[in-house]
Amino acid sequence: MLSIIREHADSWLIKSILWLIVFAFIGTIFYSWGMGGASSSSGGIVATVNGSKISQAEYERTFNNIINFYREQLQNQFSEELIQKLDLKTQALDTLIQKKILLIKASELDIQVSDEEVINQINNLSAFQRNKVFHNETYQNYLKFKRLTPLEFEESQREILLLEKITNLIKSNAKVSPNELDEAFKLANEKIKLDYIVIPINHFKSEKKVDEEEIKSFYEKNKNRFEVPEKIKIQYVKAVPKNYENLIDIRDEDIEDYYKTKIADFRVRKMYEAAHILFRPETKGDSLEESIKSEERAKEKANDVLKKIRNGASFSELAKKYSDDPVSGENGGSLGEFPEGMMVTEFENALKKLKEKETSEPIKTTFGFHIIQLNKISPERIKQLDEVKEEIIKKLKENKTRQKMRRVVKHIHRSAKEDQDLAGAAQKNNLSVQTTSFISREDHLVTDIGNNPGFFNQAFSLEDNKVGDPVVTLESAFVMKVISREKPYIPELKDIEKLALEKAQDEKDQTFSTAKSESIAKELVDGTTDLESTAKTLGLDLKHTPFFNRSDSIPEIGNLQKLKAKAFELDSGKSGWVLVRNNYYLIRLQERQKADLPDVETLKELRQKLKLEKGNSAFQEWMENLKESYEILVDRSQI
Repeated sequence: MLSIIREHADSWLIKSILWLIVFAFIGTIFYSWGMGGASSSSGGIVATVNGSKISQAEYERTFNNIINFYREQLQNQFSEELIQKLDLKTQALDTLIQKKILLIKASELDIQVSDEEVINQINNLSAFQRNKVFHNETYQNYLKFKRLTPLEFEESQREILLLEKITNLIKSNAKVSPNELDEAFKLANEKIKLDYIVIPINHFKSEKKVDEEEIKSFYEKNKNRFEVPEKIKIQYVKAVPKNYENLIDIRDEDIEDYYKTKIADFRVRKMYEAAHILFRPETKGDSLEESIKSEERAKEKANDVLKKIRNGASFSELAKKYSDDPVSGENGGSLGEFPEGMMVTEFENALKKLKEKETSEPIKTTFGFHIIQLNKISPERIKQLDEVKEEIIKKLKENKTRQKMRRVVKHIHRSAKEDQDLAGAAQKNNLSVQTTSFISREDHLVTDIGNNPGFFNQAFSLEDNKVGDPVVTLESAFVMKVISREKPYIPELKDIEKLALEKAQDEKDQTFSTAKSESIAKELVDGTTDLESTAKTLGLDLKHTPFFNRSDSIPEIGNLQKLKAKAFELDSGKSGWVLVRNNYYLIRLQERQKADLPDVETLKELRQKLKLEKGNSAFQEWMENLKESYEILVDRSQI
C-alpha cells in the first residue's frame, strides 16, 4: 500500500485511498474492545481504573488486534519499526483504559442494553450473513473457531453497544450555530497565494573560529553530551516461527473450519475497470471571476474531446494527449481495476450509471471534469474454498508456528529460571544461545535482533546474570540475560579534543546563523527591506505558490500548519516569517481570494462535519476530565 501511494503521490485519487484506510481503522476500534470480552486474570494485571482490573491477556488481545489491523492495511510495508513509531503499545493501553472508564461511567448512569438490542446487533453483523440474512451455521462455526460460548459472545456485543450508547450520549449534544457554520465555510474556502524564500537554519557560518578557552568552556558546560553510556553484553536465545514449520500438520477440517468462520473475509467487492480523461481548471486566475471562466474553459475542452470520442477517435490516444492526470494519462487514461467505493462520490455515481464499454458525459468533481470510460464490471462474490485454500493453509501455518514458538520460549524460560543456565535450557529445546557485542541504549544495532524495543527495554532493566521473561513478537521470541556490564563515564577533554572542537564550533555557527536569519526576517517585517532584494542578496530563489486554502498542503512546501497559520493572518502585501522544520520561511501574502457563496448541499455536509468534530472534541474533553478524576495505575513492566 505504501509503495502504491509513493508511486502515485501526485495522482488525483490518492486522497480517496487514504480516507479508506482511516475509515477502516475507525471501524476496528469497537471491534477491538468488544472482542476483548470480559477481563481475564491470567498473565498478571497491566492496569487498574478505580480498582477495576485490566489483565495482561486482555491487553495482549487488544494490542494484537491493532497490530493485525495495520498489518492487513500495509501488508509487507509493516515492520517492528512502525510499531515503535506509532507507539502501538500505548495505543492499546489507552484504548483499554478508556474502555474501562466508559463502562464504569455507564454503570454509574444506569445505561443498559436490552437482550433485543443484542440480538439485533448480532443478526446485522455482515460476518454472519448469507445473502444479507443472518446465517446461524456461520455464526456457530465462528463461535466454535474462537472457542466462545454464545453467552460470552453475546456479552461482548452487549459491551460494544453499551460503549456506543455512552459515547453517542456525549457526542450527540454537539450543536452547530448558523454563525459557526458561516464562519467555518469562509475559513475553509478562503484562499491565498504567497511569495516566499527559504533560509536553512544552518545557512550562515560564523567567520570566527572557537579558541581553546571556548572549547574548554563548552566542554565544562556540556560534559553530559560527551558521556560514554553504560554498555552491556547480552546472552540470548531466539526462536522464530519458521523453525517449526515442519512440525505443523494442517488437516482438511482445519481448513474448512477456518473458511466457514472467516467467510466474510473472502468477499470480493464489486470491481470496476475504467479509464478517464481529466481536465483541470487553470489555477493561475487572479480573481473569482477568472476562476469561474477557467472552469468553463475546462468543461468546454472536455466537451470538444468527447465529440471526438463519439466520432470514433481513440479514447486512449486522446487521454495521452489531453489528460491532466499525468499518472493515468501516460497509460491511455487507464485507472486499472478498483473496488466499489474507492472513487469520489461524483465519479462513483457516474460509473454506476454506465454500462460496459460506455463513455460518460463530462463529470465535475473537486479535481476538475472527467470523461469516464467503463471497460468492465466484476460483480461482488464470495471466493470458493479452492481459490483460497493455499491462502488459508498459509494463515493456519503462521498461527500454529507462532503458537509453537511461544510455547518453546516459555519452556526455555521456566527451565532457565531454575539455575540461570540459559545455554542448557536452549539446548534441551534444540536451540543455541547467541551473544551480542557490548551495546548501549543509544547504539544497539544487532542484525539478528533488529529494531525490537521490547528486547532492548528489558535488557537494560535486567540484573546481571538473571534470566528475563520471554519477549515475544509476531516474528520472533527471545529469552535473555545480561552477562557483562561496563559503567558509564565521561572522558577527559584531552581524549576527545577533536570532537569537542567540532561541537563547540557547531554551536557557535548555529547561534550566529539563528541571529542573522532572525535579523533579516525582522527587517522584512519592518519594511526595511523586501523579499526581492533579500533573495538577491542571499542568492536564494524567490518562489511563488498558486492559490491554496487552509486544508490544502502548500504546493512545493508541504502541510506546515504553523506556516499556514501565519500566512492566513497577514494582510495583502504584508510579510512575516516562521521557523519550521529547521528552515526560516520568509513570506509575503500576494493575494487573498474570498470564499464563494455555498450551495445547500455543501452547507449540509459542512454542518455534519462540524457537528462530528465538535462531538469528538466534547467527548475527548469529557474523557480527559474523567481520567483526571479516576485513579489509574499502570504496571508498564507487564507490557
